[in-house]
Amino acid sequence: LLLFKMAGELSSSEESQNSTAYSESEDDLQKRSMAGRTMRKLKQANVPLELLCGVTVALALVPEAVAFALSAGLTPSIGLHSAWVIAFITAIVGGRPAMICGATGSIAVLLGDTVRDLGVEYLFVAVVMMGAIEIALGMMGVGRLVMLIPTSVMIGFCNGLALVIGLAQFNNFKVPKSWLEEEQQRAQPDGRLLGSFEAFLSETPFISGSEAYSAIAVTFVSFCVCLFLPKLTKKIPSALIAIIVGTIIEWAFVRAVFHTRTPLVKDIAALHGSLPQIAWLEEKYHMPPLNWETCRQLLPLSITMAAVGLLESLMTLNLIDELTGTKGDTMRECIGQGVACVVCGLLGGMGGCAMIGQSMINVSSGARSRLSSATAGLMLLVIVMVAWRLINFIPVSALVGVMFNVVYHTFEWSSLKLLLLAALPLSMREKFFSRKNRSKQKIRRADAIVILAVTLVTLFTDLAIAVAVGMLIACFTFVYDTATQISVNTREDVDRTTGQPIKYYEVHGVLFFGSCTQFLSLFDEHNDPEDVRLVFDSGYVADYSAIQALNKLGERYGSLGKSVKLQQLKPGCGKLVEKSAGLLVNEVEVIVEEEEVLPAEREHLNVEHFSPRRERSDSAFSRQSTPNSRRGQDAYVRTRTTSDQEHEV
Repeated sequence: LLLFKMAGELSSSEESQNSTAYSESEDDLQKRSMAGRTMRKLKQANVPLELLCGVTVALALVPEAVAFALSAGLTPSIGLHSAWVIAFITAIVGGRPAMICGATGSIAVLLGDTVRDLGVEYLFVAVVMMGAIEIALGMMGVGRLVMLIPTSVMIGFCNGLALVIGLAQFNNFKVPKSWLEEEQQRAQPDGRLLGSFEAFLSETPFISGSEAYSAIAVTFVSFCVCLFLPKLTKKIPSALIAIIVGTIIEWAFVRAVFHTRTPLVKDIAALHGSLPQIAWLEEKYHMPPLNWETCRQLLPLSITMAAVGLLESLMTLNLIDELTGTKGDTMRECIGQGVACVVCGLLGGMGGCAMIGQSMINVSSGARSRLSSATAGLMLLVIVMVAWRLINFIPVSALVGVMFNVVYHTFEWSSLKLLLLAALPLSMREKFFSRKNRSKQKIRRADAIVILAVTLVTLFTDLAIAVAVGMLIACFTFVYDTATQISVNTREDVDRTTGQPIKYYEVHGVLFFGSCTQFLSLFDEHNDPEDVRLVFDSGYVADYSAIQALNKLGERYGSLGKSVKLQQLKPGCGKLVEKSAGLLVNEVEVIVEEEEVLPAEREHLNVEHFSPRRERSDSAFSRQSTPNSRRGQDAYVRTRTTSDQEHEV
């Protein structure tokens, strides 16, 4: 911004000193316009408020970044550096101002197996590949496809993510490796994994006795502070106050009064204040070779991380759009997320995406520009560089309380009632619920199955597979319902020029691969006249299967010496049929120009009450009463009769 401003001031001073006019190049004009727009946005924004929101969000990012890193078996420094790198870069190049990004639980739940089986070095490569995939998907415009995700899939996504994060927190009640004897330390696996049932399957023992009671007490107090403090004030981050209160309880009561202890951050993985370096240049990492075998091994994880990251980011973007009344750029957001993950992976980070909770804190506090997001990233870097010694003495139980608060706000509790009402039969709903609840708040059982399926699959596999399963069930349900809704209305008429009978089939619904069989069963080719018209005024020809169904119908009528004509095609399906005209059999003819078609009886009733006055009815429908329009004549006669009766009354 300073460079653009200085360039503008320099060029303006040169213009004032130079008496001869000159024409500026297009690049200079573009730079000036960009600088002008940026400066205008900064002037319009409330800079002190934006800075304060950024600092508040940065303080709230610290405990979650540390908690996610520890739960995934990584050091706190990896989580904190990942958080500020992603937050700062997405604030600059992302597509949604005021949205906060960083290290998230949805990404952390995917990293456990790779960190355990291959090592943290392979994780860095996977994060770089994740960013490259996100950039490619963004350039392909995949971000727009988020509008196709059903609400039931989103609810299952949130519920599954909350359960995975919640179950994984029980890992933090295990005995730290640093507390064990040297021989026991060798037998224990490195790191703590964010798996759903890892805490209950691992051989590492839980803490017991006074240590367990103290850890539960600190966790409960931390959770209650996070849950109830926002009801008193939202000016102070509740997660930060919860950690401070938990730390005071740990050092002032647990250790000083009761002479016991709970695990600290330094007991799991100590934090050191230093700037991140390129992972390939650090001696402590033994990076894998960049060949096809490594890419093939990490490609499934990278695709899953990219899908989950973009899904959560675009969901958060849409939510902020609704709250602020503005529109974010999905394509730019996907590319910005990809660039941030590439840089994060190169610097030895765990990747990340948008954070719904922190974004809501930022937006609800009044932030609307990128300044708040960039401030959050830079402030987090300052905290890491200055306050790293304090972070080492934070009790892990306090971080667990913060994570349980994230679980509480992530889970869609209202979905439990929806699932219950959908599962119960009508007799039980009438017995246990009021009329309003049992009749006005019930969803389809198919949607309830989608919510339950996504939630359960998340627990046993991962979020990407769960979303894919939910989309598959939802799409199958939609296809089945749409396939059964196709129907036809028939009407017979006489051709005024030839005197031959004509039968009209008015198609209602979508003709596609799922409805072709039912569509073909709606016709009576043996008893129909030689001239059959298919009217698609209320229908739609969707795909190649529909073209083949029309061919089969034409062949049936053609074998009996009859013809089929298609007319009143809508613009979309008309273009499809026009391009596929060479694939149609000779018995099927497409009529491009619009023709008046004899309507069904129900359409006559819509015009009878058009006007209560006879003069208005006569003038209104006289334009429709042409010799070639039976519809206009019928409407005119029926309306005139009704008007006469009203006039007599």
